[in-house]
Amino acid sequence: MEWKKAKVNDSHLVDVPERWLHLYYYEALNVLFRFENSLRVFVYTVLKDKLKDKWQETAVTGGCIKSETKKRIKQSEEYGYLGHDITCPMLFLNSGELIEIIVSDAYWKYFAKYFKASKSIVITKLQEIGTVRNSLAHFRPLKEGDVELIKQNTKHVLLGVEKALIQITSINTLVPTNSEEPWYLKLKSLGSENIYISLFHCEDEDWVRVNFSYKIPTLEKRKSSEESYSYKVGNLRTVEVLRNFSEIKNNCIYLSDSYVSGRLNAEYDIASRKEFNVVFSKQTLNSNLNDIEESIRNVITRVDEETELLKMDNLARGVLIESKHGSARIQTGYNSNRFWSVNLDSLKLDPEKLSDVEYWGYVGNFETDFVSATDQYPWMPSSISGIEVPF
Repeated sequence: MEWKKAKVNDSHLVDVPERWLHLYYYEALNVLFRFENSLRVFVYTVLKDKLKDKWQETAVTGGCIKSETKKRIKQSEEYGYLGHDITCPMLFLNSGELIEIIVSDAYWKYFAKYFKASKSIVITKLQEIGTVRNSLAHFRPLKEGDVELIKQNTKHVLLGVEKALIQITSINTLVPTNSEEPWYLKLKSLGSENIYISLFHCEDEDWVRVNFSYKIPTLEKRKSSEESYSYKVGNLRTVEVLRNFSEIKNNCIYLSDSYVSGRLNAEYDIASRKEFNVVFSKQTLNSNLNDIEESIRNVITRVDEETELLKMDNLARGVLIESKHGSARIQTGYNSNRFWSVNLDSLKLDPEKLSDVEYWGYVGNFETDFVSATDQYPWMPSSISGIEVPF
C-alpha cells in the first residue's frame, strides 16, 4: 500500500499523482468547506444580534445549541491529540442543523431578509447542497455536474448572506465628527492617555466598530549590545475584555485583534500600539447605550490603573494588563540598508486556548468576496488556504 504525495514543482504549481481522486472532488470539498463555515458565521451573527446572550438557547433537533454542542465538544476532547483544540460551539454544528435553524418557523423571521428568494426555494437549494455534501462526507462518488450545482446554488443562496458578512467584517468608514447619532455623541469623547478610541460604521451604518488603540508602555529596557535591546512591555489582554465586562460581551457581535507592528522612538523605547475592535449593531448600541458606555469607561479606567501599576512594578500583573518580553536588533536589508527590527511576538494570543465565541482573532477585510476568498474563519486557530501553494 503506497500513498503517493502531491508535490510543489519549481513553478510553484502542485503536481498531483494520477492515482488521486479527480480534481473536481477537491473543488467540491473547497466549495462545501467555505459554504458551511460562511453559513456558521452568518447564523451566529444573526442569532447573537437578535438574541444577545440567549443565542445558545436556539433550538436544534435534540435540544439547543448549548446542550448539543457541549456533548460534542466533550466527545472531541477524548481524542484531543487529533487536530486542533476547538471549543467554539458553532464549529460543532453541522450544515443540516444550520439550515434547520435558518428555515425554522421560530427563526426564519430573523433570516428572511438576507435571502433573495422565497422560503421554499431557499430550502430546496440548501437541501440540494446538503445532498452533495453528504455524498462527499460519506465517500460516495460524485458527478462533475454536482460541483457545478453546489457552486451555482451557493452563489444564489448566499448572495445576500455574503453582502451581510462583508458589511460586518469591513467597517472602515470613520463616523463624521458632526454626526448626531446618539451612540456617537455618547462615545466620542471616551479615551485616555493610554488608550485611544476611534469610531467607525459600515456603508449602510447598521454596524459600528469601536477601535481601541493601546499605547504599549516600555516597562524595562536593557541594552545588550550596540545592535540589540531587550524589553519588558505592557500588553493588553484583549480577550479578558470579554471575560470581565459582560455588557460588552453580551451586546457585541465580535471582538477582533490587529497585528502589532514593532517600532522604536528616538530613545529606543517601544513606540507601538496594540489595537482591538469591538463590533456592535447600531440598534443594539442605541438600545443599551448607557450600559455599554459605562463598560467602556470601566475598561479605560482599568487599563489606566493597571498600566500605572506595572510601570511601578513590572513583576505585577493586572486583569487586563500584563508584562511581556520584546526585543530589537539591527538587521541588514536591501542594498545593505541597516534598520531596527522589533520583535513583539509575545503579545500575540494563542487562539487554541480561547473559547469565547465572541473572539474572532485577526479579521481581514473582504470588500468583495468573503465566501470564496477568506483564508481564516473566526474560531479557527489556523489558516485554511494560502497563495504559497496554488492548486
